[in-house]
Amino acid sequence: MASRKEQKEQARARREAEEQARAVHERRQRRLRMVIGSVLVAVAIIAVLIAVSSGGGASVSGLQKGKTSAKTTAAVQNLLTGIPQSGATLGSSSAPVTMTYYGDLQCPICRDFTLSGGFAPLVANEVRAGKVKIVYKAFETATKDPNVFKVQQVAALAAGQQQRFWNFTELFYREQGPEGTGYVSQSYLSGLAKQIPGFDLTKWQTDRSSSSLATSITTDEQAGTKLGVQGTPTLIMTGPKGSTVPGNGSVPAYSDLQAAYKKVA
Repeated sequence: MASRKEQKEQARARREAEEQARAVHERRQRRLRMVIGSVLVAVAIIAVLIAVSSGGGASVSGLQKGKTSAKTTAAVQNLLTGIPQSGATLGSSSAPVTMTYYGDLQCPICRDFTLSGGFAPLVANEVRAGKVKIVYKAFETATKDPNVFKVQQVAALAAGQQQRFWNFTELFYREQGPEGTGYVSQSYLSGLAKQIPGFDLTKWQTDRSSSSLATSITTDEQAGTKLGVQGTPTLIMTGPKGSTVPGNGSVPAYSDLQAAYKKVA
């Protein structure tokens, strides 16, 4: 029969063995969780790469590809085809009412105005019917970098030299990247231009060097500041009966634009 001392030593040995077994088990569990986590991360990365390489949606920059790009281009063409363009003006030069639109191409609220606000139905109805023309003026708000702002706005105005300012602008709004990510690059701007049917890219690149286009942006901003413009989009509806600012919210609805039109027409 073991002595009391031997019993204590045996009990201590059992405890140590159990503790070692538990430690080994815990290490195995940790390794297993790490392996599973690594596999899940790898699967997620592969899924993103597949989505991007398939061309089914937007890239990290915001620039769309494949079927998504084709659908967006078709939507813009459907909205604008048949409506006169001259520089940054959309609509008939003889339209009795003018809507001045102060915008920043990186402005997410301007994007919302295009996608879910009153812009599209106004173009489809009053602008197409020759009742309203829209004049776009550049005003920096969301871009936060004066140099980038000027480059992107000049790119749009250069498209206007081919009567495609609004095609470029609408594509930009519909393919905006995440705000503050610095997504606007030369390749991004060229990618938008390449989506415009029948567009002369060589002429566009040349026109982008025009000093008069850069000067017009400065002029737009000075005019906006003088009027008290603080955010984008800022819309001013002007007609025979005076001027008014549509709506009270940041994204004017079509009903707001209609009410403003009727007030000044």
